[in-house]
Amino acid sequence: MNEQFNQAHYDIKQEIQHYEHDLDHFWTTLTGAIVLIMQLGFAFLEGGCVRYRNIQSIIIKVYANTAISIIMMWIVGYGLMMGKTNDTQFNGISGFAGFRFKDHPESYADFVFNSALAAAANSIVSGGAAERMSIPGYIALSALFSGFIYPICIHWAFRGWLYDMGYHDFAGSGAIHLTAGIGALVVTYMLRPRTNRFNPEFESQFKPSNTTFICLSCLTLYMAWMCFNSGSTLALSNGSVFTVGNSIANTMVGGASGGLFVFFYHYFTNRNTDNRFSLVMVCNGNLAGLVAVTGSNDEIEQWAAFVIGIIGGIIYILVAKILHKLHIDDPVDAIPIHAGCGLAGAMCPGWFDRRRGIYYEQGAYQWGVQVLGCVCFIAWSAAWHYAACKILEKLNLLRVHNTIELEGFDSTICGGHAFFYEPVREQDMKELYSFQRDVQQLDQAKLNEMEIDERNLSIMKQADK
Repeated sequence: MNEQFNQAHYDIKQEIQHYEHDLDHFWTTLTGAIVLIMQLGFAFLEGGCVRYRNIQSIIIKVYANTAISIIMMWIVGYGLMMGKTNDTQFNGISGFAGFRFKDHPESYADFVFNSALAAAANSIVSGGAAERMSIPGYIALSALFSGFIYPICIHWAFRGWLYDMGYHDFAGSGAIHLTAGIGALVVTYMLRPRTNRFNPEFESQFKPSNTTFICLSCLTLYMAWMCFNSGSTLALSNGSVFTVGNSIANTMVGGASGGLFVFFYHYFTNRNTDNRFSLVMVCNGNLAGLVAVTGSNDEIEQWAAFVIGIIGGIIYILVAKILHKLHIDDPVDAIPIHAGCGLAGAMCPGWFDRRRGIYYEQGAYQWGVQVLGCVCFIAWSAAWHYAACKILEKLNLLRVHNTIELEGFDSTICGGHAFFYEPVREQDMKELYSFQRDVQQLDQAKLNEMEIDERNLSIMKQADK
């Protein structure tokens, strides 16, 4: 009897574990698919920030790097990232071109999630290179980033030597955002500013072309970011569902506090101008808070997420001002948001993590490991991006010819503009002219009525006399 009971208990336990296993991989696959929606956000964000004549070209780059990231991750990136580690714990050595997947079915969900993250990271670099980097050059750089530069950093942080030292970066403030943001910084510096970008006479020409795009993109990224962060649990079983809830709550709070801080800062510094309320600034502040809270959102309290979001907003403002003074031309603010706030976010586990942080009297070891990891990510990304840009420059594939830049990518090499802005503007002008004509006719009719009334009044007075 006892043997039958024990066997039944064992069978039920195995069945439950089977369902838990399926649920975990379904969660990872689902969140990976939703994370890919971030590419829609990046496409509209960068399209809204650039000038009208380059909207289609920057969206082409985002779409191209999505496909390139997936293929490069499949061929080599996933193996370097998540494969069996080598003796030095430097990189993975298995799982290339999907050969590992048949024997390890759990790799399918893992591949989906990590490929979507790689595509998102790749789009960060495209933002800094907007409006002047050649499309062939960007494609080559995109392949290098998603196939080699990025996977190595992820392996260090989540499976390799940094992970063994205790480095904690839950959803990748350092390994993902800092790595990509430093890449954007190096590429932006190597490309040099857009023509006339820092000439005061032409400053108004470089304002975002479509703030509606920017708002749409920010809200899309906000939603997808919740799956970006919470999906990093890679599970819902064994209590992970509570980590998922905490992660989403902290993501929402951190993004909101960053957006509100930047919104009010901009208002108080511009309250006596006609630009006291800025949609672009509140959106960028929101993204800054999201990046900052990404590295620690699993093991912090909500008050800490609120503080970290504000820290992200402060870092964004400071770094953006420094870049402007140094004449480093970043059309979409990818560097202050991802490099600056990514660095700050990677430091936060050392301070606010409930199990590791200095605030909770856990010592400074964790913070020291976080600093070491960030130094390694910066050096690795900067060195490879600099070398790649020098090679592309030698091959005349880095920056487009001045004629293409001035006339715009869309009309010169992309077959036309992203949408028919000129006919729309002409129609608006016609409608405005029609409205003005109607107003003039109405005013003339009122004058005629007044003249008629005055004549009738004069006639009546003469009759009375």
